[in-house]
Amino acid sequence: MASVLGSPQSVAQHGSGQNDDGAAARLIAWHRDARARTLALAAGLSDEQLMGPRLAIVNPLRWEVGHVGWFQEYWALGHARDEAPLRGDGDRLYDSARVAHDTRWDLPLPSMAETLGYVDAVLARAVERLAAREPSPAERYFHLLTVFHEDMHDEAFTYTRQTLAYPPPRLPALAPPPGGGALAGDARIPGGTFLFGASPDLPFVFDNEKWGHPVALEPFAIARAPVTNTAFAAFVEDGGYRRRELWSEAGWTWRDGVQAGHPIY
Repeated sequence: MASVLGSPQSVAQHGSGQNDDGAAARLIAWHRDARARTLALAAGLSDEQLMGPRLAIVNPLRWEVGHVGWFQEYWALGHARDEAPLRGDGDRLYDSARVAHDTRWDLPLPSMAETLGYVDAVLARAVERLAAREPSPAERYFHLLTVFHEDMHDEAFTYTRQTLAYPPPRLPALAPPPGGGALAGDARIPGGTFLFGASPDLPFVFDNEKWGHPVALEPFAIARAPVTNTAFAAFVEDGGYRRRELWSEAGWTWRDGVQAGHPIY
C-alpha cells in the first residue's frame, strides 16, 4: 500500500504521487478493510469482556475501538482538513498521549453501541471527503497513517483476546498457499555494516523509522522460516524446556527465572 502514497516531507522533497488520481479510491478501500477487521475482532463479546481486567499489557477493548476512531478523526479529518470533531470529549477520552494507561478502565466511556456509532460516523465522513475529490499529498499521508494505525490495533485486539482467553473471533478464512511448509535449516548472515531505518525518498515513513543509519553486525544465523505449531509441539514433547543445550544464555536465564515448562498457550 505504501508504494503509492508519500509522507509530507518526502512529497515536498521529491514530488512523489502528485498526480496519483487513484489514491482516493484505494484509501477508501483500505479504510473499509481495516474497519471491517476491527469490528470483527470486537464482535461476540459481552460488556464485561469488552472492558476486561486491568492489565498492563492490554487495553479495555471498548476504549480501544473508540481510540481507533478518534485517531482517524484527529489526523485524517482534524489535522489534515481542520474539521471540528464529532465528539467534544474525544481528546479527553481517547488521546493515548494524554490518558494514562491504567486510568482507561475508569473513564466515563460511551456504551459499545454509542462507540460503534461514533467510529462509523468518523469513517463515513472520511470516505465522503475522499469521494468528493482526490486528496492532497499531505492528506494522503494522514489517511494512510490512520489505516496503518488501525491495522496495528487489530493486532492488539488479537493478542488481547488471546491473553484474556476469549473465544477466537469469526474472521474470513484464508486459503493456504499452494505448496509451502517449513523451510529446514538456518540462513547464515556473514555480518558487516547494514543500513537500518528509512530514507527520506521512501513513500511512507513512520517517525520511529527515521532516519537510516549504518549498524555493524556480527555474523549470525537465523531460521529460514518461523517455527510451526507442529515443530514446536515436538520440541516441548521431547523435553526441550529441560535441555540447556537448546537454549541461548539469555533464553535459559529467562526460562529459569519464570520456571517455564511449556508455552503459555
